[in-house]
Amino acid sequence: MKRAWAFVFAVIAAAVFLVGNTRAQAQTEKLGGGAENSASGTYDVDGFIAEQQRLSEILSKKSSSEEMGHLRDALPAYWTVQTQDGSYTISTKYLKRQLLGGKSDDAKLWVDHVIGEARGYSEALLRAKTTTGDAHRELEKILGGSEFAAVHPPNAWDMFRQRLSAWLLRMLGKLFGGMARYPIGGEILFWLIVVAGVGFIALWVFRFLASRERMEAMPGSEIVNASRTWQEWIRLAREAAGRNDFREAVHAAYWAGIARLEDAGVVPKDRTKTPREYLRLVTSAPGELMAARPMYREPLAELTKRLERIWYANRGAGPEDYQQTLRQLEAMGCQLE
Repeated sequence: MKRAWAFVFAVIAAAVFLVGNTRAQAQTEKLGGGAENSASGTYDVDGFIAEQQRLSEILSKKSSSEEMGHLRDALPAYWTVQTQDGSYTISTKYLKRQLLGGKSDDAKLWVDHVIGEARGYSEALLRAKTTTGDAHRELEKILGGSEFAAVHPPNAWDMFRQRLSAWLLRMLGKLFGGMARYPIGGEILFWLIVVAGVGFIALWVFRFLASRERMEAMPGSEIVNASRTWQEWIRLAREAAGRNDFREAVHAAYWAGIARLEDAGVVPKDRTKTPREYLRLVTSAPGELMAARPMYREPLAELTKRLERIWYANRGAGPEDYQQTLRQLEAMGCQLE
């Protein structure tokens, strides 16, 4: 009988022990909130804020000393927070000391301060992302303007020019680098380059001035004798051709064509106009002259082109140029026979 009562007592004691241990473990898990797993893991910023808020709620309930002890034991040695700027560790020593001394208010004040710092960092990070996105959009808008339309990565032609320039620089470097060993030859080459450069510039200036004088030189007949008929101009052209002065012959034949257009009413009798202005008048002839455009426009265009080449540019003229001019006059209605 005694053994039976001893067995019952042992069973009851074991049950009480298991129930107490289970309740203590549940309380520890409630206070720790899985912090044991977090001790070896990491938080992001939002997860760290959520963990601190959980601790703040527990500390605001004025828990007992036993519950504070369970909470202290559940805390990891430090928290690890992963951010875009890197990884940070926050020690829990101060919080554990406050919990050990039963100072839950000081512990909550410290946790709330950590929450405020973490939230400030999170808000600053969000503002930076927004500002960066706005800056990128503004930059894309600026670079999308017409003034940057020609900006593009180097293409095959640009790469070829860069390589050619680099090759020329290497060749020049080798040339002038080797001249250091032969100072007399280098000096001779230098003066030859100077003379050639000066000669080229002098030749260019001479040709420019000569061509300018030729183009600005206008004979007196260019602005007078506006009353001559196209027949008189043809007679002057034939006389010039008889002297083998085909340049003057082409010039007189052109004005024969202009006089023919004046008689037809296609252009006004105004000899102050340039050959190009006459050509534009024929090209844009209005009304009843619309049908006559092809008849006069094409021959006048050929006459104008030949006059500019021979008379103003002072190019050589031959019998073929003169004959071509006469054919254009016939196309414009001039009876040459």
